[in-house]
Amino acid sequence: MLPQKVEEVIQSVTSLRPMPANISRILKEIENPEITIEILVGLISLDQALAALVLQMSNSASLGYARQCSTLYEAIMHLGLNRLKSILLTSSATGMMNRSLTGYRFGAGELWHHSLVTGVASEWLAQALRYPNPEEAYVSGLLHDIGKLLLDQFVVSNYKTIVEFVQVYKLQLWQVEEKLIGIDHARVGGMIAERWNFPVVLVDAIHYHHTPSLARTNQQLPAIVNLANAFAEDYSLANTELFSFDVHPETYNILKISDAEVQTLKTRMRDSGRFPAFSKGDKKK
Repeated sequence: MLPQKVEEVIQSVTSLRPMPANISRILKEIENPEITIEILVGLISLDQALAALVLQMSNSASLGYARQCSTLYEAIMHLGLNRLKSILLTSSATGMMNRSLTGYRFGAGELWHHSLVTGVASEWLAQALRYPNPEEAYVSGLLHDIGKLLLDQFVVSNYKTIVEFVQVYKLQLWQVEEKLIGIDHARVGGMIAERWNFPVVLVDAIHYHHTPSLARTNQQLPAIVNLANAFAEDYSLANTELFSFDVHPETYNILKISDAEVQTLKTRMRDSGRFPAFSKGDKKK
């Protein structure tokens, strides 16, 4: 028998709406080699919220886009099909991650800020480490903490105890969640990704971003997210008591890098000019 809290968490995952049919259709069309920008514009424009999201992301300074796009055609051309696909995959979660989380003591937008930093850092690291699909890294980094959205309600009553375990016993947040609730946010995130029919490589990257050596098919991707999550501490706006920023020891082995090389990468990323919009004084990005 599963503990009651775990059963409730699993039920909350199964109660999530599946990926909307219009998103699934557009994702399928993107894979069609005969697809045109005009057709994509027509499909996306049928959903006002989705159209607004694509325009917003194409004009996001946080993603390094300086050019202003005023039409969907311009936005799609500017983004490219790979980034458009990523936006569609993550669209169901984007709005939810902007809300406040009472249990974790995150204000409105704070989880989104951390997630966006981690997504961009994951993409940057993937390119620096020659990972073949940086877009996978971006999506995995962006959604790595999505499990906190559903686990938040169970953290509320355990907050003081969780903070005590983190501070006094020097345990990682995910370890304390597992101990007190019976399931951690990474596993819940993986379950959400499965619910939305994500590829196994993305499910594993989210599920095992704190324990990358346990991934079933591709350990590199969760290791990159694990490292990016650690780098994100420098750009954090939120209450950092309930974020886990440690690099897992196996990450070094999986990525074949030393601690000195990690520090070099961290400096290069900071000096790359890729993160000016993530300053600690800018909470709205």
